[in-house]
Amino acid sequence: MIQPMRDGLFMTILLFIGGLLPVVSMAGAELDNRTAIGDLEQVRAVYDVRKSSANALDFYLGAIITNIDNLDKEGVESDLVMVFISHSVKFINTEPTLETQADYGPALESIAKRITRLQEMGVRMEACNGATAAFNVDNDTLLPGIEPVRSGFISLMGYQNNGYALIPVYD
Repeated sequence: MIQPMRDGLFMTILLFIGGLLPVVSMAGAELDNRTAIGDLEQVRAVYDVRKSSANALDFYLGAIITNIDNLDKEGVESDLVMVFISHSVKFINTEPTLETQADYGPALESIAKRITRLQEMGVRMEACNGATAAFNVDNDTLLPGIEPVRSGFISLMGYQNNGYALIPVYD
């Protein structure tokens, strides 16, 4: 009686471990995006950035840096633009309000570093004047390399009509 139960348990364990082997081997395998990328040599995208939390913005900027690195690994050149709209403009300037500084100090420092890194990677950046005006951000205080534009929406329309894929970065 004990022997059949032991054999059944042994088989169950073997099947379980055998079922995990493909998962373990897949985790160690190098992942890629060949199916989506196909023969593309270049991607063109515009990020519509509307984050209302500096912590979330910081996280997504890091993710975008990782994606650019991954595109490089795939052998794909990237032509990328970021358009900051809405609350996000509060986090991309050299003179944040006392409240913003108190709430997000460390994230603001990280955002500034990531912005610099993204620009070094070739990402162009714009900030919506409507948003900077609405959130009392002086365009002269935007982080270096971020260009104010009349309307972030017009920029998004223009880039999309010039072949850039829209990547929403919303709350």
